[in-house]
Amino acid sequence: MLPQIRRALPVLLALVATAMAPVHLAGQFSDARLPRKGNLWLTVQPTLLNWSEQFALDSSAGIVDGEREPLAAHFDGPLARRMFPPPFALIQGLNDDAEALGFDPVTEDDFSFGGLGFSAMRAQVRRLGLGVEVGVLDWVSVGARVPFTLTDMTVGFAFDSTATVTGNGAAFESGAPFVLDSRSALDGLGSLIDGGSLTGTALDEAIALREATRNFINTLRQRAAAGSLIPTASSVAGTQMARRFSDFAAAFDALGLALPELSLPEFATEDDFNTLFLSQGLADRLPRDSRNELDLGEVEVFVRVNLIDGITRRTPIPGPAGGAEAGSDPGAASERGIRFRTSVGGLARLPIRNRNLTIFGDPSNSSDLPIGDGQTDIELALYQDIALGSLLMIRASARYGLQRPDEAVIRFNPPDRPYGQEDLVALMRRDLGDYLAVLVRPSLRFNAALSVGIEYDYFRLQAPTYQFVGPIEGLDPNTVAAEGAQTRHRLGIGFLIDLSEAGGVEELHEGAKPVRGAWQFGISLRRAISGSGGRTPASFRYGAELRFPINIF
Repeated sequence: MLPQIRRALPVLLALVATAMAPVHLAGQFSDARLPRKGNLWLTVQPTLLNWSEQFALDSSAGIVDGEREPLAAHFDGPLARRMFPPPFALIQGLNDDAEALGFDPVTEDDFSFGGLGFSAMRAQVRRLGLGVEVGVLDWVSVGARVPFTLTDMTVGFAFDSTATVTGNGAAFESGAPFVLDSRSALDGLGSLIDGGSLTGTALDEAIALREATRNFINTLRQRAAAGSLIPTASSVAGTQMARRFSDFAAAFDALGLALPELSLPEFATEDDFNTLFLSQGLADRLPRDSRNELDLGEVEVFVRVNLIDGITRRTPIPGPAGGAEAGSDPGAASERGIRFRTSVGGLARLPIRNRNLTIFGDPSNSSDLPIGDGQTDIELALYQDIALGSLLMIRASARYGLQRPDEAVIRFNPPDRPYGQEDLVALMRRDLGDYLAVLVRPSLRFNAALSVGIEYDYFRLQAPTYQFVGPIEGLDPNTVAAEGAQTRHRLGIGFLIDLSEAGGVEELHEGAKPVRGAWQFGISLRRAISGSGGRTPASFRYGAELRFPINIF
């Protein structure tokens, strides 16, 4: 099957690669505990991710690998220089008048609209996860999670007025003093030619001077009237134009005539840039603010199995009910020493698709941030709790995800030239790479229900790979995957109120009533402290979880 190739808008590959990284719904405060048989846990998990920086790799700005750089650093430099292909029509239009204006044809390397660049880019993902988990047996549970996701991307621009080409030509339009004074000097030269005072070589030179000067003035006037590009004084072309006109002025002066001073614009203005850049049909190439409203993301279904539980006490400890009511805890001795609780799990993340659920987002906006990657993930997990006496608890989890290869229609642009006038859309076979996510949460337990601690998470994503489905000559499909591997470390704090755990303690005493409607509430704040890969977000993560246990049978 041959790829479908057509004109299409480009994508901002750095943001797309960021969005490829699995944004999982695995419970922020999930531990190795499972709901008891007949018990259902309802969970609500709001999460906020935002970032404006990434961890550098081979930065063109000289930033050390692994250090923070602005999110737009992949595309630093004037946006017009990032056009792919460059605006050859505009360059050719300027070069058509190179001979008349006296400058060497402008090359792609010399050409620039102006210094319009990114001032800021900020990405944000807001997710509301709703989940259920049911205890089938005391040691087996099944469940599902449904994410509702909203994404935002804001893009800011700055203009530094360091153009080499501009359309600011008001001084050269018809009726401007420069044009009127130049015509007066040309009329004077014409009178000398027609008056017979010049003969022989002097006459021939005067006629050639009049023709060259008239062509210069008329060409400049016509370009100004049409709003076309005019070289600035500081550009190579502008310097050559000034030298050419200075030669004309010297020749006129030798004949007793005076040409006005040629004052090319010193620099481009933002209005110049907007007029030229946006009027050329290139506005839709620029990334712009985007927002995907709250929408259904990729649903997860899972099963978990408890292997070891030396922490949760399932059977009552003999003792009078009155002792429990008096506040004593006959089972306190069992909380001494080191105890373990271990569970394993498996998860499938389903490739549900809608208008936003694609790694390429909105094709009309190159900075659109998608809400998922649109392919199937299989995830294996290990949950390990370690209780150190009654004061310390370590909760840890490790998840390994296999992102299944699939085929998708992909926009193809070199990552350093994302703003394409013409790019390739092809059917490609993609493997987004397996990932490993580790979370460790040591905490201090003030009592059976309240704990506060630090949190560390590690994330690693293998480099993705791409292949064209069908022959396409001269292109490397893995250009799309450049700097796609990611490694990130985040560190933060967590606060957890867990009355379901406290309820387990109270149920240890025969005759005591269990806590009714026991629930869990936690807050987590984490900040990326290091990373690598070039496109790895230096993200902040704010998370919370509220869990309600309900007895259903």
